[in-house]
Amino acid sequence: MKKKFAAFLSILLVVGCLAGCGNAKSTEDTSQAKPNEQDASTPEPAAKEDADAQASKEPVPIHLFHQKQEAQETFAQIIEAFQKEYPYITVEQEIVTNDPASILRARVATDETPDIFQGALDTMDIASGGYIMDLAGEPFLNNINEEVLSDSSFTDGDGHVWALPIDGSCEGIFYNKEIFQKLDLTPPTTLSELDHVIEVLEKNKITPFALGFKDSWTIKPITLVVVSPAIYAKQDDWNELKTSGQSSFADTPEWKTTFDILKKIYDHGNTKTAFDTDYNGACNMIAQGEAAMMVQGLWALEPIKSINSDINLGMMAMPVSENPEDTKLFQFPDFGLSISANTKNPEECKLFLEYLTRQDTASLWCSSSMLFSAIKNVSVDFDPLAADVNAYIDSGMICTQADRGWPTAFQTEYEASLSEYILGHDSLENILARLDTAWDTAVKAAQ
Repeated sequence: MKKKFAAFLSILLVVGCLAGCGNAKSTEDTSQAKPNEQDASTPEPAAKEDADAQASKEPVPIHLFHQKQEAQETFAQIIEAFQKEYPYITVEQEIVTNDPASILRARVATDETPDIFQGALDTMDIASGGYIMDLAGEPFLNNINEEVLSDSSFTDGDGHVWALPIDGSCEGIFYNKEIFQKLDLTPPTTLSELDHVIEVLEKNKITPFALGFKDSWTIKPITLVVVSPAIYAKQDDWNELKTSGQSSFADTPEWKTTFDILKKIYDHGNTKTAFDTDYNGACNMIAQGEAAMMVQGLWALEPIKSINSDINLGMMAMPVSENPEDTKLFQFPDFGLSISANTKNPEECKLFLEYLTRQDTASLWCSSSMLFSAIKNVSVDFDPLAADVNAYIDSGMICTQADRGWPTAFQTEYEASLSEYILGHDSLENILARLDTAWDTAVKAAQ
C-alpha cells in the first residue's frame, strides 16, 4: 500500500478516536420535508409531482454481485433504504463466496456480466477487455477521500476509475488478549518469539491458530501476511524483476520462508479438522476461546464479535524473520464496486453507487462491517482493536499487499500450490519451479 493510503488510514483512526461511527440516519429523513415544514421554496405540489414521477417510471432491476458474505444484512438494510428513495429500482444481491473471481469471469465471457459487481484482484484485467464502465468524472467520486481514490487498486495511471472504493482494510493476526495476558505472553516480533508463544499455548492445552481451510480462500491470507513484509516491503518492484527474468520464486529465499510459515501455522492449528472447518467455524473457534489466534483480514472482526461481543481481541503483524523491523502490517483498499459497461441501466447503477457514498450510508457500513471508510468525514471508531492498527501506522510499520500486481491467471495456480504443500503432495522445490512457469505463462497470455 502506498504511503498516502497509510496516512489516510492513520487520519481516519485518529478522527475515529474523537467520534464514533454513530447510528446511520435514514436517508429519507433528510431528503423529504415534513408536511408542517413546507415553505415557498419547497412547495408541496412539487414534492408530490416528484413522487408521482418516481412511481410512474418503468421498473428497473439491478443485479448486484459480490462475495462479502458478512455484509449481506448490511447491504439488505442499505438496499431497503435506497429502494424507498427510488421505488422504481429493485436491487437484487447475489453473494458468491466460492471462487467468485472464476464465476465472474465466466459471466463476463458469456455476456452475463452483473450490472454492479465487486472489484477484486482482476478488476484491471476485466477493464482492459472493455467490460467495465469508467467512473472518472462522476460527481459522487467527490465524496471519496482523495488519497484513497488516487491510491486505489481500482484507478489506473491514465486517470480511469474502474471501481468505487468503499472501505479499506488490513490483514494480520487476530489474538485473544485475555489468553495472552493470562499466560504472560506478548505479541511476537520475531520467528523465535512466535515459536515461544506457540509452545506456551500448547503446553496450556490451547490451540494456537484457528483454521477454516474448508473455505480454501482462507489459506492465501496467511501467505500474504508473510510475503508482503518479507519481500515487497523491501523490494516493491519484485513483480517487475520476476517478469523481466531478474528474479524468480525459486531463487528468492523469502518465498521458502513464506511457505515454511504457512506450514508452521497449519501444524499448530486445528490441523486434523482444518479442511473440515469453514471460515465461520474458524471465527467461532477464536470467538469462543477455542484458539488463541487467527490469521485473517479485518473483515473477520464483525463475525467474531457477532458470536462473542465481549471478546478482547488484538491485531498484530506476522513475524517473518529474527529482525523485529521486518514485522509489518499490510493494508489495502478492500471493497469496491464496478458497473458493467454493458448494463442496460447505467444511470440507475450510478444512483446506487452515489447512495453508497453518502455519509449516513457509509456510517452504517463502517459500524456494521467494522472496516475503515473511504468516504469523506466518516469516522472509524468501530472497535478498540483499531488502536492496534493505529500503532503500526504511527510507527511506520506498514507495507503494501503483495498480490495486487500479480497476473490474474497466475492467482489460481498459486492458491492451488498452498494446500498441495501443507498436505505434502509435492516438494517445495517443485512447487516454486511451477510457480515460476505459471507466472511466465500468465504474463505472456495477458500480452
